[in-house]
Amino acid sequence: MTVAPSIRPASVNDTDTVVRILIASKEASSPDTIEDHDRDVQFWTRRWRGYILRGRLPFALFGDGWVFLAEVAGVPVAYVAYHHTRRHETDAELQNIYVLKEWQRKGIGAHLLGVVAHRLQADGSRRMCVGFDANSQYKQFYMKHGAVETEPGSPWAIWHDIHALASQLPQPAEPLMTDLRGQPRWLRPRWGPR
Repeated sequence: MTVAPSIRPASVNDTDTVVRILIASKEASSPDTIEDHDRDVQFWTRRWRGYILRGRLPFALFGDGWVFLAEVAGVPVAYVAYHHTRRHETDAELQNIYVLKEWQRKGIGAHLLGVVAHRLQADGSRRMCVGFDANSQYKQFYMKHGAVETEPGSPWAIWHDIHALASQLPQPAEPLMTDLRGQPRWLRPRWGPR
């Protein structure tokens, strides 16, 4: 059964919700690999509060970073976060995407990835990377949607064509396509097209 979630930008007031989804998803989806650090609520709260307020530093020197929450019937069930970067010679990095176990395989992750892909396409980004744990169940999700490992067995993968990725994913609602600041100046090529 596919579910069309309601998606909205997260605010700093959603920090606890993001942390709850992250920890619950890790505990339910990867119980054999979760460590005490993965359950450290204070650490994750500090990290996500800072990310929502300032973006991903030091890779995004201008403090760009976005977090979106997916809700079903008003209940938050997933989130996605991304920022611009030059890591792996890409334009952006999918910081992470977590969907509560009971809501996985219902299209919610695809809707969230669609928000990221369409926003990046609109701001002129061309390529996006993502890092993952070796045993992550999300690796299969990334590969299913066209990501390619940087090398066999690598914990990194790249979508080489944001336009192609966006074309296969749901189009986000118009309000989610606002606040597009475009690529930071430091990310744009200096000489001619890339």
